[in-house]
Order: sequence, then C-alpha cells, then structure tokens
Amino acid sequence: MEYKPKLKVSRGTTRLVVNSPFFGSMLLTMPVVEDADTPTMATDASKVYWGEAFVERCTEEEVTGVLVHEVIHITNMHMFRRGDRDLERWNYACDFAANPIVLSIAEQTKTKSGKAIMALPEGALYDEQYLGMSAEAIYNRLPEDYKLPEGAWVSGYMDAKNEDGSNPSPSEEAAMEASLKAKIMMAANSAKSVGKLPAEIKSVIDRMQRNQIRWEDSVQRFMGGDERDDRSMAKPSRKIWGMTGMIMPSVVKKGAGHWVLAVDSSASVSDREIEYYIGGINAISNDLSPKSITVITCDARIQQVQTYEQGEEVTSVSAHGRGGTRVSPVFNYIAEKDLPCDNMVYFTDMDIYDYPDAKPDYPVMWVSSWVDGDPAPWGETVYLNTRG
Repeated sequence: MEYKPKLKVSRGTTRLVVNSPFFGSMLLTMPVVEDADTPTMATDASKVYWGEAFVERCTEEEVTGVLVHEVIHITNMHMFRRGDRDLERWNYACDFAANPIVLSIAEQTKTKSGKAIMALPEGALYDEQYLGMSAEAIYNRLPEDYKLPEGAWVSGYMDAKNEDGSNPSPSEEAAMEASLKAKIMMAANSAKSVGKLPAEIKSVIDRMQRNQIRWEDSVQRFMGGDERDDRSMAKPSRKIWGMTGMIMPSVVKKGAGHWVLAVDSSASVSDREIEYYIGGINAISNDLSPKSITVITCDARIQQVQTYEQGEEVTSVSAHGRGGTRVSPVFNYIAEKDLPCDNMVYFTDMDIYDYPDAKPDYPVMWVSSWVDGDPAPWGETVYLNTRG
C-alpha cells in the first residue's frame, strides 16, 4: 500500500519508536516538518525537514532510514562542527560518516523473519575507505573538487539555527548544544532501559562524557603528578601573607623527571588548536615542574626540537610544515637520539594512521584536541575541548 508523504514520515517515526526507541525518542523531541526548499531531508538541530517529492518517491523503509540518518547528524552535532570548512564538502563528509551507521542500525533492527524496517534510498553516499572515520577526517581526505556521482543524493545541510530560523549567537549555540545533549542522554537512557541502545549511540554518549573530564587531572594521575609535594619555610607563601598576614610555608615541587611533549603541526590542526597545545604545555611545566621539557613539533616529519629547563615558559611552538600527519618520526627520534624521556604527552587531533607497532617503554598520553576522535590503540587518550 502506498501512503501519502506526510503519513510515510509519521509511520517512519512510529516504526522507530517501537523498533529502535533511541531514534524514535529523538524524533519525538523536535518538530518534523515539510519544507518546500528541502530537496531531500535536512536538520538544523531544532527541526527535521523533509521535501515532498523526495519522500513521495521513497519507500516507507527508505523514509525511516533517512529519518535515522538525520538523527545521526543531530546526535553527532554535525551542524555545530563545520567551523570555517566549505559547506558543500562538509555536507558530503557528514553523509559519508552517517550512512554506514544507518546501514548498521538497519541490520540490528531486522525482524525475526529477516525483513529490514529501514533502508537507504539508492545513491546514498557510502565508501568503505571512510568506515569508522569522523566527518573531520573524511573531510580532510575528500578531494577539494569532489563531485557527487550521478544519481547520488545527500541530506540538505544546514548550520544550527534557532527555532525561529535565525542564526544563534555563541551563547545561544552553547545552550542549544547543552539542550541537545540532555535530550540525547534521556533518549539513550530510555533505549538502554529496554535493552535497545545501539553500540554506535553508546560510543556517542561516551564521547560526550569526555567533555566532563579535565585533561589536566588525567595527566597528573597518569604521569605521577599526584605525588605529594614538599613544603618549605625557606620561601614563605607570599599569597597567603598578602591575604591573611600569616607566615606559611610555600609548596616545593618535587618535579616529574624528563618529559617529551610532541605537537602535531599538520595541516589538519588549526592555529587555535596550536594555541591550546601551548597552554597545555605550560600547564604541565607550571603544575608538574619536570626537570626538563623537550618540545618536538612534527607533521609528516620532525619540524623543530627545543628543550626547556625546569621552570622555563614555552611562549611559542613552531607550526612550520603543515603537511600530512605522522607520529612515528617522533618516537624514532627519541630512540635514535637516546633522548631522556620519563613521560611523554602527544598533543594532536588524532588524525593518525602510522602508530608505531611497538609500544615504547615510557608512558604515553595522547591529548586529543577533537573530543569526538577515537582513542589511540595504546597509551592513554584524554581530550582537550578546544571548541569552548
């Protein structure tokens, strides 16, 4: 039986409420509206839009699949993550990231007879080389002049909008993100309670929770910074004297050995991220007081090596190169130069594909400037949220 477009959308939502409650719950939290200017389906984080001609030519299963596709854009906050990237190319990257998840959910929600309750219309963007990759990583690999194959379709991309269609201010955007995260958590808890939370959504929830962890605290715990510092009256605390008039001992840092701090200076890392890396390096220097810090910047090869003695401030980091991303040159350099290294921190956006096979004999912490990135295969990965 062929249903009218509006009823197809309504039935698709109902299917999801019954068979995949996370996606159904998400769709029930926002308006799903017809829009004459939308050629396929789209979302701006406030609403989901659908075009009549597109829905009319889709089967009911395909409409359900594209609704899931839009929810995946929402749960992954794609409309908040574009930055200054090209809108069209970003849209393609987001679809390449979303569609494999739809197909995975489709397999998980088949009926006992093997019938799929959702599908994707022919022409959906899919390429095995991008499986498991973030939209950012896919964007970096898409040719700048990428053209859609004949017969392909993409969801109509929109940046985040207020409910009245206006562009949000930074504070409004932050509020929108917070509200969406609350809705996502509620929908996830609801699905989890009936044992139907897809693994792909659980990974989204895990990534969200990374924002709640201070990376500095993780560094201290992992690198031994929780070791109790000494106190000395040789240099009384000027801060306490100024506040209370009392003479109290100051903290004497014990130090934490020799550190190597590697900085990813590849083209995929923005100047803003480099600034955060410098702040992170100085936080380590000031809070943990290593005996020495060797800063190594690297894109596809070593760009600069500079050593700072205990207490020296790192005021700048070379961002020369801006080529591809490789991390193995840093580990090779440490081994070849027999560089003292008691602890290592690697600041990177985690767009990495050449992790050394052998884990080094010193502890390594990866500080990722992209909170949605996957963790490294070894060492400990923490997240530095540079999106504010």
